[in-house]
Amino acid sequence: MIRINLLPIKEAQRAIGRRQQLSVVLLSISVALLVMVVPYVLQGRRIAQLDRDIGDLSAEIEKYNAQTREVRDLEKKRAELQAKLRVIDDLKQKRVGPVRMLEDLSTATPQKLWLVSFSEANGQATITGMALDNQTIASFMRALQTSPYFFNVDLVETSQSEPARGVGGETGMVFKKFIVKAQLDYLGKGGKAQVAPHPPAGPAAGKSGT
Repeated sequence: MIRINLLPIKEAQRAIGRRQQLSVVLLSISVALLVMVVPYVLQGRRIAQLDRDIGDLSAEIEKYNAQTREVRDLEKKRAELQAKLRVIDDLKQKRVGPVRMLEDLSTATPQKLWLVSFSEANGQATITGMALDNQTIASFMRALQTSPYFFNVDLVETSQSEPARGVGGETGMVFKKFIVKAQLDYLGKGGKAQVAPHPPAGPAAGKSGT
């Protein structure tokens, strides 16, 4: 009877089986590592790209912030310049205002009216003069009211002068003396900036007491 020793074959088969198991384990570990590493690498790249995008956006925001600050500075400088120009314009108008005001006063004076004095205090003018009649005074006040340098023109007082006596005892002409008060506006705006609107009259306005 012939005997064949199968131990080396079985050992070889077991060794091949162990190698196959080891290969499967190594392959499984490689696949597991690949499954874990690939998303990590992709996520890292995505995060790096997001970081770059954030950096770009931050730089762009800073650029816009700098431009906004420049615009604000320009707006502030423009407002300051406009305020200075308004002050200069007001000063120019106030400098030429009295001259034009006197021109309008001269233009408003009719031929049959003579100015005796003109005084100003706290923006109010007091004009005294003489005229031939009340109609001439009224004409003078209407003309004065049309000037942008006079407003709230009001007749304060009128009186009749004593008749002058001539050399031969003849009675001279009789004049109407008057005093007119008016508010002055050297800016030539007709007092629109100074005059506040009058409040509406109450329900009892115009009723006389008993």
